Amino acid sequence: SEALLLRWGGMDWFDAINHALTSTATGGYSTKQDSVAYWDSPFIQYVVAIFVLLSGVNFSLYCLCLRGRVKRLLQDDELRFYLRTVVVITLVITFSLVVCNQYGLEPAFRSAFFQVVSIITTTGFITDDYLLWPSFTWMLLLFCMLAGGCTGSTSGGLKNMRLLILLRSIKLEFRRKLHPNAVLPVKADGRVLPTNVVSAVTTFVLFYVLCILIGWTLLLTMGLGMVEAMSTAISAISNVGPAFGDYGPMFTWASMPDAAKWLLSFLMLIGRLELFSVLLILSPDFWKRQ
Repeated sequence: SEALLLRWGGMDWFDAINHALTSTATGGYSTKQDSVAYWDSPFIQYVVAIFVLLSGVNFSLYCLCLRGRVKRLLQDDELRFYLRTVVVITLVITFSLVVCNQYGLEPAFRSAFFQVVSIITTTGFITDDYLLWPSFTWMLLLFCMLAGGCTGSTSGGLKNMRLLILLRSIKLEFRRKLHPNAVLPVKADGRVLPTNVVSAVTTFVLFYVLCILIGWTLLLTMGLGMVEAMSTAISAISNVGPAFGDYGPMFTWASMPDAAKWLLSFLMLIGRLELFSVLLILSPDFWKRQ
């Protein structure tokens, strides 16, 4: 469906099929150096953005819809958190582009929507140079890099369900301080989550951040600037692609030191395979038990 729409929008069949494959798989590879910006077509940009947004959703929800359980899709906590995040950040960036960068309303919304969706799903397509946007929007995009898509999708990042559980756990901790005798379990999709699940999520998030900090520090020792080291570490472990500074959307990582490329490649690997899977194999204890 996406390939047909892109072909209708002006791409040739080769470009349309390739972009359909890389957007629904949230891979982000383009046949053009300028990515999707090459076509300068609002129709193509909206088509790609919508399909990328849909690809960041848990695929099991689509299976439930095919079985007639559409209500389950509307009740999913993670999906609602994911969509709310996209809507709020898109509107904030749209407003800032209109006020600060003198964009027209539609171009501002299109640029904001496309980049937010592309980054939060860790696809990495580009239609605009977000380094020219107001600097506070960079923090919103960094949050999108960290958040990633939904569990059960091809997106990278922490995944929205983990963030949702962590935020609800923090919220309940405040309530426990006020009501120390109350039983306040963490819930998701209406179900009480076991304590070990909440603990595992918290551990994963902390370890994810620790890997970023270690990667950031090592990249600084290799000569990268503060912004470049931080953003490339987050971009790599979340499998996004573009970062900030000298390695932003309009540049490549070709000028990076070889050691930095090896390190970032390792971060990409562990980020794609959920950290513990790879690091456990590297543990001596794993091989001793085998």
